[in-house]
Amino acid sequence: MAAALHLHFRNIVSNATCLSQFSWMENQEQKDPCLLVAYVIAACVGNSWTQPALPAGYKYDAPDNSTATSCYCSWSCYNLMMACTWCQNPNANELSSWNSFSEYCPSSYTNEYFPSGLTLLGNQTIPYWASIDPTQWTSGIFNEAQALQYSGEGKPDLDPGASSGSKSSDLGPIVGGTVGGAALVIILAIGIYFFCKRRRYNRLATAPRAGPQSDHSMSFLHPGTGSSPAPMSYFTGAYSSSVPATGNGSQSIFTSFSATPPPHTDAASYYNARGPRPPAIPML
Repeated sequence: MAAALHLHFRNIVSNATCLSQFSWMENQEQKDPCLLVAYVIAACVGNSWTQPALPAGYKYDAPDNSTATSCYCSWSCYNLMMACTWCQNPNANELSSWNSFSEYCPSSYTNEYFPSGLTLLGNQTIPYWASIDPTQWTSGIFNEAQALQYSGEGKPDLDPGASSGSKSSDLGPIVGGTVGGAALVIILAIGIYFFCKRRRYNRLATAPRAGPQSDHSMSFLHPGTGSSPAPMSYFTGAYSSSVPATGNGSQSIFTSFSATPPPHTDAASYYNARGPRPPAIPML
């Protein structure tokens, strides 16, 4: 069983050396994973940490009850620590599983690649492959071949100080796309609603209406003539009627007389398209 090698607090230093074939593990500042993991752990302990070289047959310490921090328990710390182990001496027996490494970490420390609100000293960046959720590795153990594939995707390194959050690097685009799609659907729904409402309003505004009706006149058909005389008009105090003459003459008799004014009636009671028809006036 591999023995554990304890880490020591100092400035941010690494005494480990990676083999040259693992230069792809470096970040854009050309820092290897052994020095980078020292930067990650140091961010939670006053920016002071030394990453020792790893003799054959040893493993690096995992966090315990006294050393567990949000930095030490982060995804990037595990990935970089295992990469540091591998790049010195490629031996799977010296790797720890994510479950074993994070055994003493609070669950709130194990759900992000680097703690939100913290930065790396000197604005160091974290390679994309080191931000992968360790549960994605085959059997939950750091996998050098898979990490190399992620590195070959050409995605930029992550700068914890420049991001608003430090969740998985794939989470931001997923959430952003979901929210953007939902917002677009809402905007389209609102636009369709107002468009339909406006069309309905325009149809009602342009619909044909009944012609105006006279509020003050009514005509009567005189028996036997087949035609209507001039309309009878109503006035406030008196009214007149024009009645065709009986017999064969073409003259008409015009009668004018006064009558007791009818009780005052509101204009709305006159016959129109929306009110009742007034009673007929008896002929004299």
